[in-house]
Amino acid sequence: SNRFNSKQSTVKKSYYFGSRQHDSSSSSSFGASINNLLSWPLKFFSSNDNAVLTTPDYSNYSTIPQYYDNNANSVSKNGRQNRKLNSSEPGIPTEYYRPPIVVEHDAHPPPQHDDIHEMVVHVTYEDIYAIIVFLIDATAMGILTAKLGMPALVGEIITGFVLGPPLANFVPFPEAMVLVGEIGLIMLLLEAGVELDVAQLKETGLRALAIGITGTVLPLLVGLGLATAGGAPIKSAMAVGASFSPTSLGVAASALKSGKMLDTPVGQLIVASCVVDDILALILLSMFQVLVLPDPSIIQYFIPIISSVGFLIVLGGSAVTWLPKFIENKILNRCKPDQRELVMFSIMTVMLLAYLPLLNYTKASYLTGAFLAGCTFSQIESAHHQFMEKTHQLMTWLLRVFFAASIGFQVPVSQFSDPYVIGWGFILYLCVAAKLPLAAYVPQFEDVKKGASYNPFIRDRIITALAMTCRGEFSFIIAAFALGEGLLTARMYAAIVWAVLLSCITSPFMLLNLIKYFNQKKAAYLADTNPLKKFKKGEEVMTPLFLHVKVVSPVYNGMQEQFRAILNELGLEVIERRTNREGRGLEAMVQTDLYVRDNNVMTHVMKIKAQKKIKRALASVVGGSEVEIMDGNHKKSLYRRRSSQLSSHSLSALELDHLAKEETELLQKTAKEQDTIISRGAEIEKKIEEALGEQSKVEVDVWSPWPWTEVLDTICDHYGLGEEYGEEKLDIFISIFDKID
Repeated sequence: SNRFNSKQSTVKKSYYFGSRQHDSSSSSSFGASINNLLSWPLKFFSSNDNAVLTTPDYSNYSTIPQYYDNNANSVSKNGRQNRKLNSSEPGIPTEYYRPPIVVEHDAHPPPQHDDIHEMVVHVTYEDIYAIIVFLIDATAMGILTAKLGMPALVGEIITGFVLGPPLANFVPFPEAMVLVGEIGLIMLLLEAGVELDVAQLKETGLRALAIGITGTVLPLLVGLGLATAGGAPIKSAMAVGASFSPTSLGVAASALKSGKMLDTPVGQLIVASCVVDDILALILLSMFQVLVLPDPSIIQYFIPIISSVGFLIVLGGSAVTWLPKFIENKILNRCKPDQRELVMFSIMTVMLLAYLPLLNYTKASYLTGAFLAGCTFSQIESAHHQFMEKTHQLMTWLLRVFFAASIGFQVPVSQFSDPYVIGWGFILYLCVAAKLPLAAYVPQFEDVKKGASYNPFIRDRIITALAMTCRGEFSFIIAAFALGEGLLTARMYAAIVWAVLLSCITSPFMLLNLIKYFNQKKAAYLADTNPLKKFKKGEEVMTPLFLHVKVVSPVYNGMQEQFRAILNELGLEVIERRTNREGRGLEAMVQTDLYVRDNNVMTHVMKIKAQKKIKRALASVVGGSEVEIMDGNHKKSLYRRRSSQLSSHSLSALELDHLAKEETELLQKTAKEQDTIISRGAEIEKKIEEALGEQSKVEVDVWSPWPWTEVLDTICDHYGLGEEYGEEKLDIFISIFDKID
């Protein structure tokens, strides 16, 4: 209150996120604040026995710049003010004025119970009900927009500006809701740090770094040029460009996950690039603290960069090397199993409370501190799982409040009727499109398939370009911070918000539909190669050999690109590829699942009747329905899920004299085909292991894109049709399925 009374003219028009300016006009020192907090009780109770707490004086409140004149603030019966968000310039938030608590000396103090009554914090039923309605509406709108193919944050933001101060002014205590949203933002960065996958960054390597850096610079330059051409000062123009630099990892990853592309090589490249993008956005946010200074020196421009980059190197380097091992081995492993979770969260909390002020008071963004605190636990597997499990529901609600209140309350919807705002919003959408050239960095993971109606290389490039145009939380954060510090006018801020909202709607929508289009093309190509389409009664049906190649190897840069060269040399065509990591550290192992077609080996398509005949013949020879044999290093089952896994070596160990000639020939034919498959599998394993090194492990198994026998097994299990129900009943069912097949 003393700061406000003495420096009323310097009050900032902002109440939201981002680092605040560090000068004497905006806040007192951290040490002084702590000293005042600790000394207040002693001063209050020791200065005068007759000191009493009285109702604040609201007479000077009328001097504060207010929003909407028709929403005048009122004082409730108990003396507290019902604060409303108002502004002399619509759409521009300002700090709320908290009237000072006045300590007066009175020779005749009122009864003690009156003092206690004045100190009670109370809210009305109407306020409680309004908050509940607001949260439910935000949840419902988020679900609705997600069903429509847009991010949930779009619906939550709409709820914020419809029910919040910009329009209905229905939500009470908006500053408190924004404060809760701020905590959600800190938790979002903490979660981003915990989810950091160092192995993923190491695997994608320089390409992810190039996409992240270029994707930050291009929108910055385009926005700078457009705003400068429009007559904006250089600092304001930089703020415009910086607002479009970050890509939203949450929005992009959600779209990729819905399209089942998150665990593909191109999906992993996009995620790693977004992580680099977000780190650079934190550095940009730190730099804006210098841009708001009236006449900064040259060295002041570099202090935030040096501070941010320095802490990212020192604290970030420790977080991915020795510090996780120290916490896990020296602390967590020495605790009782039932206490490790509590100890882990306690250490994380202490580090968070230490890193936030450390980064803030060294001219970097305190959000970087939250990110670095989370990074420390990204390499501890148990800590990562516990954090994601225990905080999931909390994070969901905090982020809902963040988008609805911290962002939604700041959408200047009243400005959207201004043609200037709408026009500039569409012009600034060019900053979003500035990331489309990033497609040039995407390598070729797959070759063009013969007979396919799509090109996998072009698909990966288009999907990467569209994914990097997704905008979200960081764009709003930077724009709102620039507005609060006076770098942006109300109209330009409204234009930026309009362009970002357009991106939040259009980019995920186009990305999801594009992924769906290419998935349909791939399914159509696979369906065209179905051997049953060429089936004619009485003829043998041949099909290329389909294999599942599972590769586990140490992570290194460019390994996914190397697979293309290896598979081309082996003559294998990739149908599907998935990649995951076993572990999260620098020494993690990467598992790559390759589903391929081998056009060099043709196999027979067996009908169920033939498979059943083989099963019966083998059962009569070995005296059972299932026999396991060893063939070299390959353990095979003679009868596994109603299909044969048989080699000539294993067949030679069996007595076949009592079998009919037709049954013997069928077994020998099947065994010969299996010899070819086993030999081909061994060749593939050897070739890949030689290319990737001794630490790699390769397993090859037969894979069927059209799992007829698996479908039969599933149906039998569903209806309870097993051997115990009798051979006759099963024969009837198989004959029906055979006709359908």
